Amino acid sequence: MMELLIGLIGAVVLIIGWAFETVEAVRRHKSLIDLRFSINHFVGVSLLFVYSFLINDAVFIYLNGIIVAIIAIEIWYSLHIKKVHKNKPHSKEGRRRK
Repeated sequence: MMELLIGLIGAVVLIIGWAFETVEAVRRHKSLIDLRFSINHFVGVSLLFVYSFLINDAVFIYLNGIIVAIIAIEIWYSLHIKKVHKNKPHSKEGRRRK
């Protein structure tokens, strides 16, 4: 029972930290991490999620499931931000020199 509690507390701490960083990236309108790394990380954590089911480990099922969802949001947001910046006209007229 104590092992489960320690695992759950560790999972919650990781998820809170990761979610906080994702929210901050959205607020700053910046991509959190490199898109190639995010896709690689998504594949790796997805495989760990499947492995968690195979070994029937509840803590890692929840942890990896939530992290997969957060990474998917990061990938979607990174692609969305790149699309917005690509379509945004770059104009120097709004800048003033001092």
